Amino acid sequence: MPHLSAVPSNTCERKVLSVTSPVKASATSRSAAALISSASATTLMKEAMFHGVRTGVIHPGFVDTPLLQGMPEGYVEQNILPDTQLGRLIRPEEIADAICFMVRNSAVSGQLWADAGWHPTAA
Repeated sequence: MPHLSAVPSNTCERKVLSVTSPVKASATSRSAAALISSASATTLMKEAMFHGVRTGVIHPGFVDTPLLQGMPEGYVEQNILPDTQLGRLIRPEEIADAICFMVRNSAVSGQLWADAGWHPTAA
């Protein structure tokens, strides 16, 4: 990190819960992944601040990308959209906007959830 502290710097980490098959992960496994993700983000933030680097983490929800478009027909509508407050997938440009928001606003640090209000139901 010394190379970042030579000038005012920001880092923005993107956390992704990978989906390798169309099997709905349990709420417990998702919570465990979020806890590990949060711990690594906190460690990064604590280490970076001593070098003058502001760190932020974006937690994207389900983004309308070819990965999700490749799911079996009806899977997204039945298993993902009902658990979102917006009732739709996030567009890639919305994630880009969230990253720009964190980088541009020096008062913002920590973690930002750009997840369309996604709250998985217990399996």
